[in-house]
Amino acid sequence: MLLNQILFWLMIVEAVVCLIISLPFGHRATQAVVQFIAARIGGRDSIPSIMATVMLALVSILFLSDVSTCYKHHSTGAVLSDGMRIRLLTAQRDMYISGFALFLFLLLRLVYTAIVKNIRLEKSLSAMQKQAEGASTGYKQQLEENDAMKQQLAKLHALVGVDDDENDKTDNAGGKTSKKPTDVLATLVAENAALTTQLAAATKAVATAESHVATIKKQAEGQSAAFGKLLDEKHEADKHRERTAQQQAALEQQAQEIKELKAECDSLRSQIQDYDFMFAEAKKKAE
Repeated sequence: MLLNQILFWLMIVEAVVCLIISLPFGHRATQAVVQFIAARIGGRDSIPSIMATVMLALVSILFLSDVSTCYKHHSTGAVLSDGMRIRLLTAQRDMYISGFALFLFLLLRLVYTAIVKNIRLEKSLSAMQKQAEGASTGYKQQLEENDAMKQQLAKLHALVGVDDDENDKTDNAGGKTSKKPTDVLATLVAENAALTTQLAAATKAVATAESHVATIKKQAEGQSAAFGKLLDEKHEADKHRERTAQQQAALEQQAQEIKELKAECDSLRSQIQDYDFMFAEAKKKAE
C-alpha cells in the first residue's frame, strides 16, 4: 500500500534526523537550521505548520486504526484462517511503523520547540547582559559624579566653615564665628585666579610642546628626504658599479680574445714562413 510505504520512509527520515541531532557535534549548525525554519516557515499559521499538523493527525488515525484491528483479532478466541493471519500480521507491522513514526514525529516536534525556546532565551539573555553592562556603566558614572559632588561640597564646607563641632565650640565659648561671605568670596576668587594662572601656564606649555613637535616633524621630514636622496644615490652608485664591473669583464674577455687572435696570427706567420722556405727549396731543386 502506498500509504504504508510513505509512513515507512517518513519513519526512516525521522530516525535519520534524530540520529543527526543526537550527534555530539554540529549543535551550531542545528541551531542555525532551526532558527532559519522558525524565522521563515515556522509560524503557527504557515503552510508547513498546517501540513505537519495534518500529517500528525493522519499518522495518529492510522495508528489507532491498526491498534483497533490488532485488538479485534486478538480478542476473538477463534482459530484464524491464513488470510486473517496475514491481515493480522500486516496490521501489526503497520501499527509498529505508524507508532514509531508518530513517536519520532512527536519527539522531533518537542526537540524543535525546545531549541526554539533555547534560542529565544539566549537572545533575551544577551540583551539582558547588554542592559546590565549599560546599567553598570551608568551606575559607575553616577558614583563618580557623586564622589566629585561630595568633594566639591566638602571643599565648600571647608571654605564656608560650617563644621558642626567648631560651630558648637564657638557658640558655647562666645568665640569666633564662621567665615564671612566676603572672606569666602575672596578665597574663591584667589583660587580662581590661581587656577587661571595654572591654566594659562599649561596652555603655554602645550603651545610650546606643539611648536617643538612641529619643529621635530619638519626635521624628521628633512631627514627622511635626505635619507631618500642618499638611498637614490646609493642605488645609482650600485648600478654604476654593476655597469663598470660588466664593462671590465667585457674588456677582459676582449683582451683574452685578442691574445688568442695574436697567438693564432703568430702561428699562421710561422706556417707561412715554413711554406715560403719549402717553396724556395723546391724552386732551387727544380732549377
